[in-house]
Amino acid sequence: MPTREERIALFERGIARVAARAERLSLLDRRLSNVRLGIAVAALIAFMALKDRSLEALAVALTIAAVTFVVVIIIHRRVRHDLQRQKDWMHIKRTHIARARIDWELIPLPPRDDADAKHPFAIDLHLTGEHSLHHLLDTASSLQGSDHLRDWLLDPLADADAILARQRLIADLSPRFCDRLAQIGRGAAVGEPRLNTQRLLDWMALEPVERVSGGFVALLGVLCLITAALFVISTRGQLPPYYVISFAVYAGLSITRARAAMTFWSLAMSLQDVFNGLNGIFNYFERTRAASKPALAHLIAPFQDQQRPSRQLRTLRRIIGAGGLQANAIAWGIANALMPWDLYFAYRLSVERRKLTRLIPIWLGIWHELEALASLRTFAHLNPGYVVPSLAPGSGGLEGTQIGHPLIEHEDRVCNDFAIDRLGKVVLITGSNMSGKSVFLRTLGVNLLLARVGAVACAESMRTDVFRLYSCIQISDSLVEGYSYFYAEVRRLKDLLDALRADDPLPLFFLIDEIFKGTNNRERLEGSRAYIASLIGQHGLGLVTTHDLELASLPGLINYHFSDSVQSGELTFDYTLRPGVSPTTNALRIMALAGLPVSERAE
Repeated sequence: MPTREERIALFERGIARVAARAERLSLLDRRLSNVRLGIAVAALIAFMALKDRSLEALAVALTIAAVTFVVVIIIHRRVRHDLQRQKDWMHIKRTHIARARIDWELIPLPPRDDADAKHPFAIDLHLTGEHSLHHLLDTASSLQGSDHLRDWLLDPLADADAILARQRLIADLSPRFCDRLAQIGRGAAVGEPRLNTQRLLDWMALEPVERVSGGFVALLGVLCLITAALFVISTRGQLPPYYVISFAVYAGLSITRARAAMTFWSLAMSLQDVFNGLNGIFNYFERTRAASKPALAHLIAPFQDQQRPSRQLRTLRRIIGAGGLQANAIAWGIANALMPWDLYFAYRLSVERRKLTRLIPIWLGIWHELEALASLRTFAHLNPGYVVPSLAPGSGGLEGTQIGHPLIEHEDRVCNDFAIDRLGKVVLITGSNMSGKSVFLRTLGVNLLLARVGAVACAESMRTDVFRLYSCIQISDSLVEGYSYFYAEVRRLKDLLDALRADDPLPLFFLIDEIFKGTNNRERLEGSRAYIASLIGQHGLGLVTTHDLELASLPGLINYHFSDSVQSGELTFDYTLRPGVSPTTNALRIMALAGLPVSERAE
């Protein structure tokens, strides 16, 4: 299997090849633009030269020019389409390199950052927003596909069988499938960062245009025929111009229904680009061969049965295309004067939409799920050294080797082995400031979360029970609600304890950083002893970090620590987890190294 750097090198070589092709297509694009201009100029010259000499020669010249112009336009559109595909491909591969290297500046931002501050672990584990796990993973081309992935992170699977099923689905997706899905999705977005399909769902949920019924449209059609017949008879002098009356009735009836129909129609017209984009995406799913991949075949089965989206959407797109006549005011006016053009197609549109009301949400839901799955598959592809966690439901333990934090750059990341074998245990981690305690808590939390969403974990090996997660790491006071940092921490720890004692089949894995650091030493120590004692022996396990070395003597604790050293007058850390209690503290040394006044004995 290629290493991460070998894959990056492969991407870079591919980008160089595609960039050369894109440059050739750009040159051809400019030349074809000049050719189109040249044909138009040549036609104008031919018209000026031949209009007074030979009408036959002029007709031949203009016909040749028109046919040539149409052919060039067709070729030009294909060239531009191919050029855009090459640009999209390069963007995808460059983004892959940025994700592999964790180069945040070149990774597109996720569209939403609205995690609830009361969420059990979202804020502490940096799941959403800039420089988050969602930011790193998200390759979706649609807003809803990105939201789908985000929802998976905020509400991960709680059943081992469901997690294993998702792991199989992710394994069925090839990197080529994922890249092609992203490429088609970018084309569907039509210049927008991400395609928003909610507009389509909103339109599907609209009340039908009940006042424009089939019978009403048929009545208008009959009035048009009567008007035409009366007009012909009147022109022969056989009857007075009664057609004026029938036309007035037709126009009056049309006006009474025009507003409702046009509102419905205009919303559909605004979705024309969405339908065109979905056509390419759905066609790709229809053509995907997945006979040897049962999980993927089952997921995309609705795209390959008798109700294929391409067949269902073709009529709808043609009807919407007919609405393009509104762009030509003269032709549109004539068409609606001769027949109920807008009302007929509004009625047809309502009928076709009613047929798709159930199917469209299903198709979109599958696409959004595939985008989220592709994000996780791409994450695995870009990090070949990561491992698919092995699930051990009911074991009550976690064991991993070389576990690291996936959001830390590879060159700076320090990985550690860790194991805890049964429920009811609490690990106390001591160590100096900046030694790595908080990062290690987040490292375990993020990798346990990745295991629950079916993704690979940043580790050489990992075996774990299916845990609920709860953390108390990043606490802040609230000016709006009017409580202090310490009270915010107390509330959070109370919620954690309630979750630990809750009647839930899944055990809780908790992460507590610098317990009760918002109060004085004596009360912090007493409160911490009582709280940690209440954690031991419960339906869960977890880690607590502290600077209070006195807590290490509590019965039932497992002690680990991170250490530091002073080299050449500078404080250094190796971020390596070690068994036992920390032998050192460093707060006063940090003050002294920063130039603050401390006692000589403290130094």
